[in-house]
Amino acid sequence: MERQLTTLAAATFVLVFSRLCGAEEIGFRLARKHFVIVPVLVNGQGPYEFLLDTGSTTSVVERELGADLGLKSLQQTAIRTATGTEVVPIARVHQIDVGSQSARTVLVLCSEMDAVRSLDENIRGILGFNFLSRFRYTLDYKRKKLRFEGDGAIEGTRIPFDPSGRSIILSAGHLRLLLDTGATGIFLFHADGLDIEMNARSIRSVSTLSGRRVTKSGLLRRLVIGDETLHRVPITLVPQSELEERADGLVPGTLFDSFYVDHEAGFVVLNPRQGEKRGSTKP
Repeated sequence: MERQLTTLAAATFVLVFSRLCGAEEIGFRLARKHFVIVPVLVNGQGPYEFLLDTGSTTSVVERELGADLGLKSLQQTAIRTATGTEVVPIARVHQIDVGSQSARTVLVLCSEMDAVRSLDENIRGILGFNFLSRFRYTLDYKRKKLRFEGDGAIEGTRIPFDPSGRSIILSAGHLRLLLDTGATGIFLFHADGLDIEMNARSIRSVSTLSGRRVTKSGLLRRLVIGDETLHRVPITLVPQSELEERADGLVPGTLFDSFYVDHEAGFVVLNPRQGEKRGSTKP
């Protein structure tokens, strides 16, 4: 018990110190080395474990949890899944909290989440773009910390994206890559103009949201995103993706030690360095 109290006191000190510095850090765990799982309060209940997914446009609450919380359906919508189409309710959550950071009036889908829960059965929801876009934050994979930033300087090359969109699309040469913390590797939707060393033995058929697709794997000889230059990067080619109109592929968050996102100003910094001065935390 004494050891637990000491640990709790230390954690409280770190949290309070972070707030005084204009930022707040929340620890997360990684499921299967890629998926960021954070503790979340929904309408003051919880905490529940949610997947943080920058590639998901909308937040999701597992259907059973939504029923337990008394979420009411506003309307229904059809979504694509790996096994077909699922009709799901859209509900309004009054408040979602991560640490002391709150977002009010968040629309969520109430879904069975079978594919996501197959990754980790403890996952009860997804924090998507419509929650994350209200904050400035750094996702630090090396330290396993989600840091909500104040107004202080973040040092590093700024890679712009359109903040009015529903995803983080980064330019990498002539490629448009969606920064996706739910991806396990680099997935490209075409190979036009790319120097890729394909693996002839890697051809296989997989199930995607738009049906069965033939995928190929290989090595992209050079990829430049901001200041980061990567050589002989493993990629998977998935042609005719449902995302192809918006992007040329997906780039996983785990490709970097950390990244910072400013949704208000519309830029990302890969592997950022912290500045000395910080303002107050953005509400």
